[in-house]
Amino acid sequence: MKKNMKPVYLTGNKGKFEEAQHLFKEKYGFDIDIKTPDFEILEIQAKDCKDVVAFSVKYAADKLGRPCIKSDSGLYIDALGGLPGPYNAYFDKQIGVEKFLEMFKNEENRKARLEDTFAYCEPGGEPVVFAGGGTGTISKEARGNLGRWHDKFYIPDGETKTLSELREEDRDYEAKFWGTAKFDFAEWYKNKIENEK
Repeated sequence: MKKNMKPVYLTGNKGKFEEAQHLFKEKYGFDIDIKTPDFEILEIQAKDCKDVVAFSVKYAADKLGRPCIKSDSGLYIDALGGLPGPYNAYFDKQIGVEKFLEMFKNEENRKARLEDTFAYCEPGGEPVVFAGGGTGTISKEARGNLGRWHDKFYIPDGETKTLSELREEDRDYEAKFWGTAKFDFAEWYKNKIENEK
């Protein structure tokens, strides 16, 4: 593997890539590539996003022969025993926002935890995983137009608006409720490439 080869961000979400690329380039001075591999990135069934993302990023790095980055987020709802957790996308696809909120309307315990993970792996290496997030509650109705399904009903502690509404007002302010995983990775990676010079 070539020294300082640009890591590939494995995502089909162009907006997610552009957001990360902007942060990494502007603030930390390094570039990344985007790639939707021509193979399925295997995801294991696990209780949390850290295990899922660690397995996927290692699998992809070994298969592509390039350093890879993968991110994943999960919503852990107390009343559902921690579900959907890493199965966010599945819940969205199978149930959707309106149906989920309808099923949840009589639930008194509306506490939830948001987890955001960022993982890096080089071919033949072991994954390095960064995790962050925060706690909040589930609103009674969907509000806002931006983001994934849970962004429209997850309200971070100390706020009255959903993540989606907060993002519409100020992306940088909303980003803080996802924790520091992306920033922790960027600091770590910047130090890593500086030490390799």
